[in-house]
Amino acid sequence: MISMTQRLNPAMLFLFLAIVLGGFVRLLPALLATHPINDGGLFYTMTRDLAANGYRLPETTSYNQLDLPFAYPPLGFFFSGLLADLTGWELLDIFRILPAVFSLLAIPAFYLLGESLLDKNWAGIAALVFALLPPTFDWLIMGGGITRALAFLFYLLALHRIYHLYTRQVQRDILWTAAFSALTVLSHPEAGLHLAAGGVTFFLLLERNRSGVRKSLLVAALVLLLSAAWWLPVLARHGLAPFLAAGRTSGHQLDSFIQLLTFDFTNEEGPATIGTLALLGIFWCLAKKQYLLPIWVGITFLIEPRSAPLYLAPGITVLAVMALKELLTALDRREQQPAETAQTPFQGRAAQIGFAILMAQWLFSATTLALTVSQLTVRSVDLAAFDWVEANTPEGSRFLVLTGNEPMTDPVSEWFPALTGRTSLATLQGNEWNAAIDFSQVFEADRLLQACLFQSPDCLETWQTANAASPDYIYMHSLNQGQAPPLQDMLLACGRYEPVYATDGVIILLVK
Repeated sequence: MISMTQRLNPAMLFLFLAIVLGGFVRLLPALLATHPINDGGLFYTMTRDLAANGYRLPETTSYNQLDLPFAYPPLGFFFSGLLADLTGWELLDIFRILPAVFSLLAIPAFYLLGESLLDKNWAGIAALVFALLPPTFDWLIMGGGITRALAFLFYLLALHRIYHLYTRQVQRDILWTAAFSALTVLSHPEAGLHLAAGGVTFFLLLERNRSGVRKSLLVAALVLLLSAAWWLPVLARHGLAPFLAAGRTSGHQLDSFIQLLTFDFTNEEGPATIGTLALLGIFWCLAKKQYLLPIWVGITFLIEPRSAPLYLAPGITVLAVMALKELLTALDRREQQPAETAQTPFQGRAAQIGFAILMAQWLFSATTLALTVSQLTVRSVDLAAFDWVEANTPEGSRFLVLTGNEPMTDPVSEWFPALTGRTSLATLQGNEWNAAIDFSQVFEADRLLQACLFQSPDCLETWQTANAASPDYIYMHSLNQGQAPPLQDMLLACGRYEPVYATDGVIILLVK
C-alpha cells in the first residue's frame, strides 16, 4: 500500500476512489428504479409548462390545478426541458438519471473546496468521506434532485470561489464567484439562502475590511443582475408573497433545535462515526482558536434547519477529516512513523487498519441507504392506474389518494396529479408557494388522511368535513405484499362507494 501511494498522488487516488464509490451509491438507485425516485412530480409539471410556453416563464403552473405562481428558480427546468427537446431523451428518464449525475459531479466540486480548507494530502480523503456521507446524495438523487442536486453542485463551486475571493487579491475571483452564485440562486431557493449565509460568514472571518466590502458589493450586484431574468418577472407578477410563503417552511421548530443539541445531521446507518468525528473537529477548532468552520456550521443550521443536513455536509466533512487526521497521525506517532509526510496522509499499520474499518462502515451505511431510497418510487401497478384515470375519468375530477405513506416520502401522491392531470385534494407538494394557506396545516392534514387507511369510514368523512373536501373518487394503494388496507372492505360494505377500477395493487372507488 505504501509503495503504491509513493508512486501515485495520494490525493488524486482518494479522489478517484471517492468518485467510483460515490458514483456507485448514487447511480445504483437510479438504475434500479424504473421511474424517478420519490418526488419530482411538481418539477416535472413545471418543466412541461415551461416548454409548452416556448421557454418563457409562465405566470402559473398547472400542477394539481392549484394555479400556483411559477416562482421557483427555473434553471433545472430549462436544462432538463431543453435536454429532452434536443436529444429526444424521455423527460421521465431525465428526472430519474440526471439528479444522480449532478450529485456525482458534486464530489470533485467539493474536492476543490476541501483543498482550500485542508492540507492538500487530506483533501482526497475528505472527498471520500463526503462521497459516502448520506446527506450528500439521499435527497439529491430523487426526482426533485433535478433542482436540488444542480443547486448543490453550483453551491460548492461558489463556496470554493468565495473562499478564494476573501483570501487573495485576484480580480477574476469576483466574476467566478458571481457566476457560480447566480447559477446557485437560479437553481434552488434554499441553496441561494445558504450560500448567502456562507458568503457573509466567510467575509466576516476572512476579510472584514474595505477590500472585502468592495468585493462583496460587486458580487452581490452581479448576482442580482445575472439572476434578474427570473426574480424580476416573478416580483412583477406576484410580489413577495410566494417567497414569504416558502420562507415559512424553513423548519424553525423545537424538534430542529433538539437535532442541533444531539448533533444528528449525518443520517448514517449504524454508528454515526462521521458525525462523531465532526463534533470532535469542532472542539479541536475551538481549542486552536480556528473559528471559521464552527461558526459556519452554526449559521448554516440556524438560517434554515429544514435543509440543514445537506448544506452542513461540506463543513461536517471538513471537521470530521480534521479530527480523523489528528487521530490517525497520533497512531502513526505511537508506531514511530512520521506524523506528516509530503507523500502520504498516514503510514502506520494501525492507522491504515483503522481507516479501512471506517471506510467499510461508511460504504455499508451509504449502500444500505441507497438501496432503501431506490424503493421510494411509483410502482408499475400505480402507473397503470394513472393511465386508466387519465383515460376514463372526466377532466377536473377530484381524488383522495390514500397510500399510508408520510407526506414527504409519498411518490404516488405527488406524481398522481403530474401524470393524470387530475386533482389530488391532499397532495402536499406545491403548497409551500401558496401564500393563502399554512403549509404546516396542509402537512398535518395529509398525514391525518393517510392514517385513515387503517381506520373506519368515519375517519374519512371527518377529514372531508374538516378540510371542506368533496372528492369524486377514492384512490387506495395496497399495503405490502398486495394486502388490502383495512379501510377498503369497510368502504365497499357501506354502500356509498362503487369500485370502478381494481388490480392487485390499486383500487379506485367512485363516490356516489
